[in-house]
Amino acid sequence: MIEKKQLYTIIGTVVLVSLLFSIIPFNFHRNMNMDKMREEFISMKQNIQGDLLPNGQYRCCLEKPCTYCIEKTPKHGEGAICDCLNDIVNGMNPCGECIGEILEGHGNPYLANYFPEALANKIGANHLDELKQIISEKYDTYSYEQ
Repeated sequence: MIEKKQLYTIIGTVVLVSLLFSIIPFNFHRNMNMDKMREEFISMKQNIQGDLLPNGQYRCCLEKPCTYCIEKTPKHGEGAICDCLNDIVNGMNPCGECIGEILEGHGNPYLANYFPEALANKIGANHLDELKQIISEKYDTYSYEQ
């Protein structure tokens, strides 16, 4: 029969080992420098996108695919799926990251003629002329006249 002292020792040991195993992964990342964590993040992002791309489940409208759709739901990112390219071509707004990147000039230049109408869907149709001007300047696509 186990004495109380032995029982407490066994319980304490189990609790201590459990805590130790729960702390090790946390401290592993904490001890990594920011450059190493960034490299790991980019690698994981590329693995997710690489797994989804061949099945047509990550179709982004940017030159370098967004990360927004990996984590956001619904519509954009449900199950880590990105369909911003389809949204753009059909005149719908893409995810928030893509909107910002498009306005900065990082969208896929072959889609540039679709950008103003798609972004106006989110920003407002009353801004279509301004969006055409911005896209014209960023992508050199329109012979825009005011």
